[in-house]
Amino acid sequence: MLAALLFLIIGFSLGYIYRGTKSSSCPQTTTVRRYQAPLTHQQKLYLKSMHQTESDRIRELNKLSSHQSTFLRLLKQTFFHFEIAVKDNRFIVLDRDHFPLAIFEYRDGTQPIKLVDQEDGLPLHLYKALISSDELKKDYASIISTEK
Repeated sequence: MLAALLFLIIGFSLGYIYRGTKSSSCPQTTTVRRYQAPLTHQQKLYLKSMHQTESDRIRELNKLSSHQSTFLRLLKQTFFHFEIAVKDNRFIVLDRDHFPLAIFEYRDGTQPIKLVDQEDGLPLHLYKALISSDELKKDYASIISTEK
């Protein structure tokens, strides 16, 4: 029994030494870094609204609060000709080619505020504690007029 234990310990130690010499003789592989061309403005706009996978899209929808989901429902009713994408708690109105036309953002709060700004050449509509279909219809009219 003692001899078996001794041979077992010697076997493990020889295997460990052999493994160490084998891995050190292999040349290290270096990663080749390829040059990535900078993205064009069109590609940046396209990537702003696209998800990597379908599960990412569903995860974004599950993150929405009850007020944000109500705002999304109103947005879909107002922009019924367009598709609405949700990314980073923002609602992006997409045209037929899946390029963004406008960005809407809803935040919870106590004072109703509506702001309009520009981000990457797109109108950014920020609604804070204001869920109004009348305001969305005004934004719809302004977006349609600038699209034509």
